[in-house]
Amino acid sequence: MNETLTISELERRWEKTLADTEEAVNHHPEVYREIKLFMVDIVTKTLDISDYPFTAEKLGSLLRTLAEGSEKNIFCFFCDRISPSSISKLKLLRLECLDLLEQLKAFDVWRRKTKGLKLLK
Repeated sequence: MNETLTISELERRWEKTLADTEEAVNHHPEVYREIKLFMVDIVTKTLDISDYPFTAEKLGSLLRTLAEGSEKNIFCFFCDRISPSSISKLKLLRLECLDLLEQLKAFDVWRRKTKGLKLLK
């Protein structure tokens, strides 16, 4: 099925995805923080190829925790893409992590903007 969506429909879907993502984060804030820190480690530090299956499985497990109960949050999209069975090369894991980090950065910006939250450093 090939449906053509308007910009406003796409924006509405994105808002719904962000709201579903927020709900998951609110239920598991510690898992959200752990995912972000873990992904930064994956993309910035050396990862031995023998550690790859464990790393991908751990990240996939964390993502599944936040994807539970939703079909449309950001974590749902990535939990299938980040798993030892779907990524055969380490560089693809890093690319997926970079992509997810960018999505979560957009989510954090949206959250601060819509909820009046402040970023503390």
